[in-house]
Amino acid sequence: MIQNVTFIGSGNIAHWMAYAMRINGIRIKQIYSRHLCRAQTLAAKCDAEPVDKLSELKPGSDLYLFMVKDDSLDDILSQLPFRLPLAAHTAGSLSISVFKTYADNYGIIYPYQSLSKSMAFDGVEVPLSVEANNKKAEDELLALAQRLSKQVAVIPEQRRQILHKAAIFGCNFTNAMYAIAHDILTENGMDWQMIMPLLQNTLDKVKTMAPHDAQTGPAKRRDTNIIKLHADTIEDPQVREIYLLLTDYIMSFA
Repeated sequence: MIQNVTFIGSGNIAHWMAYAMRINGIRIKQIYSRHLCRAQTLAAKCDAEPVDKLSELKPGSDLYLFMVKDDSLDDILSQLPFRLPLAAHTAGSLSISVFKTYADNYGIIYPYQSLSKSMAFDGVEVPLSVEANNKKAEDELLALAQRLSKQVAVIPEQRRQILHKAAIFGCNFTNAMYAIAHDILTENGMDWQMIMPLLQNTLDKVKTMAPHDAQTGPAKRRDTNIIKLHADTIEDPQVREIYLLLTDYIMSFA
């Protein structure tokens, strides 16, 4: 049973993991970050030891949990001072085989949620998916995940990557559209909060109907006059290109 964990990483996911582990009685022994101040900030919340050198990592933890950028994980693993008993990462599209040279038991705990370190985690639902290289590791990671979340499933790599891709479209790209809408309103002296009922209603609709069926707006109606008016008044060429590209996409299925 996993009772203590070492964190490699101190970003958004690490902050939620620290919160969830702390309230479930799981000890965090060390937190590594390249920036000591970031490790110290998170460590202060869970009585862990902050370190900024991989050579300072200590053996003895039940799990070494990596929450770093995907393209930096190989380099970090190559600098570890000892072989890991159990290792896991939290990346949506990264194979667990990255650990093969560095650990006997390894896998993933993938949080299917958009998390920010500054948010209040109370009441936030964070589904977790688990995968491992053997039954022993799977059982241990699954037991840990079930302590942290009410929604846990064993999901193999290919399906996890599909989930991640869907999340990018449904969350990351949607949030980028929110940013454009925010700029349009605030740059024209209008309150961002005015659009909140519209955004909430759109989310509520797609809980009960397919998104294609919930689609509204000038592109759905093929209202070319309004589309031209909007496009002509968008000064940023990149935003105008996004507007026209998405309009074409909506019209293609409308």
